[in-house]
Order: sequence, then C-alpha cells, then structure tokens
Amino acid sequence: MKKYLSIGILLMFVVSTVSVSSTVTKTNIDMVTNSQNEPEHDYHDAFITFMMEGLKDYIQYDEDGFIRTTHMVSMRDGIKLATDVYLPIAQNNPHGSIFLRTPYNKDDLYELGVGIALLGWPVIIQDIRGMHASEGVYEGYRKCQVDGPDSLAWIALRDWSNGKVSTVGPSALGITQYFTAGANPPELACQGVMVATPDLHKHAVYQGGEFRKSLVEKWLDGVNAEYLLEEIFENENSSGDTWINVTLEDNWEDVNVPAIHMGGWYDIFLQGTIDGYLGYQKLGGPGAKGKSKLIMGPWWHEGYIEYEQGELTYPENSMQVVELVQMYLDMTNKYTMNENNGFEARPTVWYYLMGDVDVIDAPGNEWRYADDWPIPADYESWYFHENGVLSKTNPSDYDSLTYTYDPINPVPTIGGQNLEIPGGPYDQTSIEGRSDVLIFTSEVLSEPYEATGPIKARLFVSSDCPDTDFTVKLTDVYPDGKSMIITDGILRMRNRNGVDHWEFMESGEIYEVEVDLWSTSYIWNTGHKIRVAVSSSNYPRFLANPNTKDSINNNDTYNIAQNTLYIDDEYQSCIILPEIDQGSSSNPPKKPSKPSGLKQIKVDTLHKYSSSTTDPDNNQIYILFDWGDEKSSGWLGPYDSGKKVSAYHKWTQPGIYQIRAKAKDITGAQSEWSEPFIVTLPRNRNLDNELILKFLEKHPFLDLILNFFIKNNYIYKAT
Repeated sequence: MKKYLSIGILLMFVVSTVSVSSTVTKTNIDMVTNSQNEPEHDYHDAFITFMMEGLKDYIQYDEDGFIRTTHMVSMRDGIKLATDVYLPIAQNNPHGSIFLRTPYNKDDLYELGVGIALLGWPVIIQDIRGMHASEGVYEGYRKCQVDGPDSLAWIALRDWSNGKVSTVGPSALGITQYFTAGANPPELACQGVMVATPDLHKHAVYQGGEFRKSLVEKWLDGVNAEYLLEEIFENENSSGDTWINVTLEDNWEDVNVPAIHMGGWYDIFLQGTIDGYLGYQKLGGPGAKGKSKLIMGPWWHEGYIEYEQGELTYPENSMQVVELVQMYLDMTNKYTMNENNGFEARPTVWYYLMGDVDVIDAPGNEWRYADDWPIPADYESWYFHENGVLSKTNPSDYDSLTYTYDPINPVPTIGGQNLEIPGGPYDQTSIEGRSDVLIFTSEVLSEPYEATGPIKARLFVSSDCPDTDFTVKLTDVYPDGKSMIITDGILRMRNRNGVDHWEFMESGEIYEVEVDLWSTSYIWNTGHKIRVAVSSSNYPRFLANPNTKDSINNNDTYNIAQNTLYIDDEYQSCIILPEIDQGSSSNPPKKPSKPSGLKQIKVDTLHKYSSSTTDPDNNQIYILFDWGDEKSSGWLGPYDSGKKVSAYHKWTQPGIYQIRAKAKDITGAQSEWSEPFIVTLPRNRNLDNELILKFLEKHPFLDLILNFFIKNNYIYKAT
C-alpha cells in the first residue's frame, strides 16, 4: 500500500511540474499584477479634505443655516439627472453659485455642500448621467458637452441665482468641467479644474499610443462601467468616433472662461493639466485667453493634501491648501460677483521645483513663479554612450545594444504617474539590473543641475517584430544608490507618426522616434547622478505589447522581440532636458535673526515662528526653518530683503527642540544658520500627575510632601 501511495505522490508531483511549466507563460504576467499593493480610494475624500481644510477658518457650523433639496433636472433628450441644491438660509438676493458634477455619488459630497453654503454660496451637486441616482447610461463623459450646459441653464433660471456659475473639482469632476466649457455655455463664469485632462485618448487611455492598463481597467471596474472596455479596444486610434466629444483639441476657441488648472508632477493627468492651461491661455476664446492660472505641485493624483509622495517626504511648503482654496474663492468672487479682489494680480504660473529630500538645505523643494509656461530653457541633449554612460558629449562609433523583450515577462511598474497602483517617486534599482533594461548614468554632479519643462527622448531603434514599445524613465540617483523616478514615457511603435493611424515596422529597419516623458521641474543636487532607463515595457501601468500586428481586441498570441537601440555617431540616441542656467552666485544673505516665538509649547498644536535677514545685493531671499524634529518648512519665498518671514509648525512628541533658520538669495547663495531658538514641549501633565500620586501614596511616610504638592497646586488629587 505504501508503495502505491509513493508512486501516486510521485505521479502527482510530475503532473503538477508539467502543468506549471506549461502555464508559465500565462502566470508570469499575472504575478506582476498580483504583486502590486493597490491603494484604496475614496475618490472624493482628498478633495473634501482639501476644500474643508482651506475653509475651516471661515465656517461656523449651523445645522439650521442651510436648506438641502433634491431635484431631477431634465436634459434636452428627456433624461433626468439627480441634483442636490444647498442654499444658505441668510441669502435673500440672487447670488453667484458653485456647481460640481460627479460620477462618484453626490451624497458623498454632503459635507462640502454644507460647508460652502454656510459661507453664503448656493451649491449645486449633481450625479452625472448613468451614475447613482441619475437616469440614463454612463457613456464615458461623452454627454458632458450637453448635460453640463443644460444643467447650467437650469441653475441660471432659479430665483436664487444671478445667472453666473463657477465650477470646481478634481479628476472626473475636472474632466466634466473641461468638456462643459467646450460647449461655450453663457452661464459658465469660471472654473477650478484639478488633476484632470481635456483629452481622454491622449492622456487617460492611450498615452503614447499604448493602453494605460491599470488606470483604465481598474477605474472602470470601480464605477461599474467595464462594459466600455470593448468600445475602447475597438477604437484604439484617436480618429474613432468614440473620442469626438472627449477632447478640446479641435475647439479651444469655444472655451470662453478663465480657469485655475491645478496638477502634480506625479499625477496621472500631469500633461493634461498643462495642456489644459495652454489651450485656455493661448488658444481659447476672448473670455479665456490670457486669463488662466497654472499650479503644479510635487503631488501624485491625491497627494495635494499630503507631504508623503510615494517613498519620499517633501517639506511642509509642498502643501498650499489654504492659499489655493482662497485663490479659487477669489476667482469665483471676481467672475460671479464682480468683486475687485486682485485675483488677476496673482502670478500666472506656480510650480514646485523638486529636489533632494535627504539634505535639509538642498537646492529646490521650493515654489517658483512665472508669467507663462514653459519657462525659457536651453534644451540640452544628454547622449547615450557605451558602458552605460550618459553625457552631453557626442557619442563615438559604438556598437548598438540589443535586448530581448518578452511580453510575458514585462518590466514591473514601480511608482510613477499612477492611480490604481502605487504612484509617486519610488526607487527603481530593483528592476534596473534586468537584461531587458538599458541603463545610462551621468558622472557624479559637481554642481546642481535643473531641468524644468517638457522632457523628450530621441531614440534610434529597430526590432525584428512588426510592432513593439519603447519606454524611457528619468531618475535621480542619490549618493546612497537609490534611483528615484522623476517621470517616464512610452511609445507604441505603430503610432510613432501619430495616434490617429498605424504604421508597422520592417524588420531590421532603423527608425528615429520621439518618446514623450511629459514635463517636470527638478534639480539634481551636487553628488547625485542623472539616470535614464530604456526598455520596452512598464506593466501594468501600460499593456505589455505582444509585438504583433493585431489590435488589442483581436490579439491571441505574442512574439518575443529582439529590440535594438543605436548609440553611435550617426544614430545619436539621447534624452533632451530643458536645462535652467543656475547663473553665478552673488554675495550670500546675512545670517538670519534667531527665530522668535513661544518657548513653552503644546504637542499637536500649530505654533508660529519668525525670522528675517537682509541681502547685501538687495536680492530677494528665501528662508528655511529647521524645526529640530527631522522636518523643515522648505524654502519659503521669495521675499524682499529685510522682510520678516513667519512659518507654522506642529510637534507631535514631547521634548526639547532647536529651531534654526537659514536664508538664500535668488541666485542660490546661502547664508549661515541662525542661532538656535530652544522650545520645550513638556510631558503630558495628567500622566505626570498620576505617576507622582501613585508613588507618594505607596510611601505613607512622605504624606507631608504629598500634602505640600496638593496645597500648592503642583498636583491635584481627584475627589
């Protein structure tokens, strides 16, 4: 019996081994997907937190201070959309209003509706077509260009409305705003568009021609709209009818409102935000042209309320919640209530220059301001050389580099501009040693290097397959070896000459192509290195190209590709960086004054501290506060020389901390650190009180001391 049992176990082992071997092609790619720790999303949560944090100092909650009513508002085709109206009780005269349209359930925005209404604004929140309490079928934003204007017309006819409406919201709530504006509705006054895109095909679904797998599939699953996938796959090129009503590329001139376009360098719609600004600001109608603002922070899609982005933590200046909410309210007051509040005098472009987060006074990690985007830059080519060298020197007669790209063993996604999988800056070293990843690294930098603007890679490539992908990543290599992603891009070779049609490759033919890495603002610190990684996959951020001629929907096989990158003197593959000249340093500012503020402070309470300094050349200055708890304010400014600068900080642990201040001028010349200011956060008095009482009560002979402490209120004894 044991003999037969042993044979049976052996047979089972052999069969299972054969089975695993035969299915490895199906499971390897699944393992990449399953290894991702998917973030949990409440798609409204970050936005509600952002708005309510910005409004908290102005709102006094009063449950009797507003009225909420729900209406089924008819569209031109008879479909009715569920619409909540929040009205302030105290409002007697027609007033400008604020309108939000969402696919995520209007009821979840109750807190925000109440908060804004208590400020005196009528607030209208609507479930878009086919979602939650609204009628109809969700068609992927294609009805926004009619449903948005129809809803605005309904709002304008209410007796509480003055006929002028401002819209606001992030992501899906921002996308609906773009397509509503494209219909040029007369009631629309202005917009606050956050982390969104005016072109779904280009930025959301088929970036560089390749399908954004994790983003699209998981988002559609989350809103129960997976049925749209078949249509998406049947219309891979932008020329399909599916994409007609979900882009503003052909009708910017119909947009006639000012807008704030707010995005992040690690956002899924990074370039969509910038393109939205450029479309309104330069190509829009007379009501839009020259009237927009662009704000770009160091954020992933929901990171505008956080210091932590991916694996990095940015200084406290990276969040600008109160300032940005106030900016939106100023715009809304100006364009719906004709208030003269100086909104137009604010800088046109705000962008966060990211940098080294390990060195407290490193260059970067500061806000910059400009009159337009992109800012002036020298577009410098960094060439790929043999032995993995990245340099501005032209390449010599090097051999080409060939690697094997197997679509069932793709390069796994680690961070970047993601939503449904971890996003933001992540260390890439775990995948940079793969044989299908080509690495090019600069020398150690002897001085800081800044790149601010659009990033492109020019590649000379070939393949033995009719189609394949090429991916490019740009990273910052820290002195400790970590390689933190800054931005990346992809090109599906069949779309190399346009996303509206296909052109397949001829085996062995060399093609010059451009890979768009979108945009960034980054400064590498002294002692760091610039690195570029070239490959053919980034999964599941993008679909792994099967290297065939088939469409996505009709593909049932794959080829293993031999892809080649050319790096010789004739075919000079490179990345092109928008270099910002750092200029020559001037005389540094004087050492800042010792910070001033409270010495005895409380845990988990914001406290204000101030410092100032002067610059011998009268340059504007930035000031940085080191809080002594491994956190800093980041560089604040620029301010005029001599101006008193204040910042707030909250300590979370009792202790004694040294606050220091440092200054730099706009040329980067840094001062010495100020003299330290000592603050003390005492231990919890209740806890100390309990410990003393317990000790004294266990030792009756110390009763005299106990009575002395109680009598003089050093401690108290509960009755």
